[in-house]
Amino acid sequence: MKMELRVQDSELRANSDGTLTVSGYVNKTGQLSNILGVTKRFKEKISRGAFSRAIQSASRDIDFLAEHNSRLILASTRNDSLKLTEDEQGLYMEATITPTSWGKDAYTLIESRIYRNMSFGFRTIKDNWKLIETNLYERTITELELFEVSVVKNPAYSQSTIAARSIEIIEEPEIREIEEIQVEEEKVKEIRKEQDLDLQIRKIQIEVEKQKASVSSVERMFKLSDSNSSRSYLERTKKVLEEKRNELSKLQEEQKMIEELKEEIRELQGVGAGQSTISKQVAPITELLESTSDVVAKSRKIKLVGQELKLPYETGLSDAEFVLDGDPIPEVSLNLAEATKLSPKRIGIAQRFSNVLLNEVGVLEEHSKSKLVSRVGKKIEEEILVGDGTLTGLHGIAPDVLVPSVNIAIAPTELLLRALYLKVNSEYRPFCKWYMSEQYFEKVAKIIVNGEYIVKSKTVDNKVVATLWEHEIEVNNAMSAGDTIGQVPIIFADIANAYTLAISKDVVVTKLGKDSIVSVSGNTLFMAEMYCDGSVHNYQAVAIGTISA
Repeated sequence: MKMELRVQDSELRANSDGTLTVSGYVNKTGQLSNILGVTKRFKEKISRGAFSRAIQSASRDIDFLAEHNSRLILASTRNDSLKLTEDEQGLYMEATITPTSWGKDAYTLIESRIYRNMSFGFRTIKDNWKLIETNLYERTITELELFEVSVVKNPAYSQSTIAARSIEIIEEPEIREIEEIQVEEEKVKEIRKEQDLDLQIRKIQIEVEKQKASVSSVERMFKLSDSNSSRSYLERTKKVLEEKRNELSKLQEEQKMIEELKEEIRELQGVGAGQSTISKQVAPITELLESTSDVVAKSRKIKLVGQELKLPYETGLSDAEFVLDGDPIPEVSLNLAEATKLSPKRIGIAQRFSNVLLNEVGVLEEHSKSKLVSRVGKKIEEEILVGDGTLTGLHGIAPDVLVPSVNIAIAPTELLLRALYLKVNSEYRPFCKWYMSEQYFEKVAKIIVNGEYIVKSKTVDNKVVATLWEHEIEVNNAMSAGDTIGQVPIIFADIANAYTLAISKDVVVTKLGKDSIVSVSGNTLFMAEMYCDGSVHNYQAVAIGTISA
């Protein structure tokens, strides 16, 4: 690990109260240094806030040294004899020097102004570069790890002198050529603009399949009735299919170009082809799981970076207002104090096959991968609806005490269902769907009002679906039966506006066979895993029915 050294040309003051106390600025943030480097010259500044973050996240003691000599410790954060803070000017230090022989000597040298400058040793975590003139760059360090601060005699330092003390000075930090950075930024912008391309392709693929089914249906009808109207209808149906196929082809070509751009960015960033990049985001999740679960497909998806994410939720749905000039504009509040904390949770499933069977059945491998991803999707769907938010599960809708609830009976009535329906804000109600257990659906389906069943059926995309007041009903076996007080057998929700799925790691299917422990037994193991968490983010778009006495 290399450490960089920087000297601040500022005064270090010694107190005259009899204690060995000194203070001064180690670095003035936001101010450019003198020209550094040799073959590649640059000026450097530390971004405001970088020192504060480094102090707060320090995993080791930060020492106050004389001339960067680790044997000449003057003070340390270990016993609070060294205090480091960042204010509006920069990194400020106060130290009570330990009265060792070298400590007293150092204090005398500071007091006599022989030692008069501060320096600090650090490791760069994140920095930005820009070209300001020919062969001169400006470097901004935004994240760093702070190791030590030192008092030094002279701002100039020799590489050979410091190297003799086992400290490496980086004279030439790695600078990517500015042209490469600009090209990369443009490519990243283009990729981000098209980040939902996978979702578009998936939707068009579904439409193509639907249209193919329509063509087949019309062709059968055409055989039964060879009329001009049937022939014309068949031609129009085929034309729509052709248009959808052309649209799909264009999107897939665009997707191919984006993948090539991503590969170029990986090369620029030094990231392997099999690793994740920032621009990748979470679009592949929808493509993999949408066909498995409508609930997963509809949920809002965000990238979960790090070990924890606070997810705010709306406490109310306020309208805009007309106000007089000079009067404050009304604010919509987000309850950050009670925001749900999301952290990556692992979900997975595996399937084992004998190598003989895999060799005999050629399509078994792809079939297994598809099934494993499908099982992951179904489990996530189950957790979104009924997960209890444990260490190994998502924060589901049904157990969430903040979700609006309506007391319903074991024997449902039209009146109670209407109350549940009206519990969702009218802004989101048109996009809602019913989610019921099979047992409760059977009871709801038997309700008759004015001589008619309230549950109707209609054909959507060649599929017969049940509806309640024009809203589709999805029967889900993960939900409670609704035969015990306290159970939640029914949910009415606009999932897209109610629930967030935070994804830390995409679904990955791994094949363990050759060169693994599994292969010893003559088997191949397929394993699918994913890291994610989720919670309701908008309680205006969801309501639950809870069985009461």
